[in-house]
Amino acid sequence: MMLSNISISNMRSLSFLFTPSMFNQIVKEKNVLALKRKIKNLNLNNKRITTYQTLFKYAYSQLEESYRSEYLFKNSLINEYLLKKYSLNTTTVFNEFKIGSSIADMVLLNGTAKVFEIKTDLDGFDKLKKQVNDYIQFADFVYVVTSEKNIEKVLNDFSNTTIGVIEFTESNTLKERKRPVSNQRTFNHLALFKTLRKTEYLELITEQFGYIPDVPNTMIFRECLKLSLSIKVEEFQKLVFKKLKDRKIKCPDLLASKKTPYELKQICHSLDFSEFEYLNLYQFLNKSI
Repeated sequence: MMLSNISISNMRSLSFLFTPSMFNQIVKEKNVLALKRKIKNLNLNNKRITTYQTLFKYAYSQLEESYRSEYLFKNSLINEYLLKKYSLNTTTVFNEFKIGSSIADMVLLNGTAKVFEIKTDLDGFDKLKKQVNDYIQFADFVYVVTSEKNIEKVLNDFSNTTIGVIEFTESNTLKERKRPVSNQRTFNHLALFKTLRKTEYLELITEQFGYIPDVPNTMIFRECLKLSLSIKVEEFQKLVFKKLKDRKIKCPDLLASKKTPYELKQICHSLDFSEFEYLNLYQFLNKSI
């Protein structure tokens, strides 16, 4: 099969193929009805696409050419930063991670914390400065990732700041255009503390102080936060990251495996498939359409 006469509407339909809701149905529920409806609406001709794997590979290439959605940016970060530069045994990555009142597109934790905020050609920039101001309270390094269309604007807007800038080039690669500078002076106890789940901050407080404040549940957050303020903020950041890094993905080896297509690395990481679910995925991808 081959895609023909692809309109903007069809491009949006193509981008929907790479969503958590679609892959939850395919892999976890073994339900391909929604996918088949999408394929039917895309006006496919019987030529080059023979399996679901070739379908997703071709759809991804079409998006790279004409509709570079956020998924492509994230998938490049997973492939080029996480899987090429770092070890899954020592590095933790979060998608859509809340920091302050903002949601970071991607956070990478190893020896330091890196936040990546993505701005595609489909995004607005009105909230960007507020977002990065939240992120520098948490992360050592913050990057804005954008396309060649907006790269000069972003470089100009953040020219005299600690923010790094990465260009998602026309050839769909990542190019660092401005190196970030450490944000240690802007770390904030509250911003760091609020990234932890209750069980995590209770563990942290117990480990550091030997006890949990004996107060009603409605006051436990406030009292634990008060205790954390006595810890130097740079040290507290490292303690918070140690807790966050305990949130391991289930199957790092399968995520990194060549069996998992390049085009689907981000969706597999986002949904954190089990070994059984990866096997379901591989079986599905090899099926004829």
